[in-house]
Amino acid sequence: MRINRAFGGVIIGALLLLALTCRAAFLDGTRSKVKVVPDKMTTDRGEKEYTDTLSFSKGKFSSKTFLARGFKPADYRGESEENEAEFEVEQTSDTNGVVNWQGEIRAKNVVGRLTWKKKDGTSLSYNFDGPKK
Repeated sequence: MRINRAFGGVIIGALLLLALTCRAAFLDGTRSKVKVVPDKMTTDRGEKEYTDTLSFSKGKFSSKTFLARGFKPADYRGESEENEAEFEVEQTSDTNGVVNWQGEIRAKNVVGRLTWKKKDGTSLSYNFDGPKK
C-alpha cells in the first residue's frame, strides 16, 4: 500500500510539473514586429520611436533591440484565454539595468508597455504595439 501511495505521489508530481512547463511556454512560437513609442517624459530625455522584434521561444522572451544592448532572453509568465493572452517579463543586463515588459495579445495584435530602469537610475517608459506573426 505504501508503494502505491508513493508511486501515486510521484505521478501527480510529474503531471503537475508537466502542466507548469506547458503553461510556462504558452506563447512559444509567437513573434511580433512592434512600434515602440516613448512617453512624453522619455521623449523629453531625447529618446526616439523605434521598431523592435519580440519573440517567444522555449519559455523565454527576447527583444531584438535589447538583446543587442546586453539583455539576455528571460522567462516570461502570464496567462491565456481564447484569442487573448497577457504576459510579463523582466530582463536584466549587468551594464544596462532592468527592463520590465507588460503586454497583451488580442487576436492578431500585440500591445503593451515597457519600463527601462538604467544603471544610472534613469527611468524610461514606452508603449508598444504591432501585429502578431
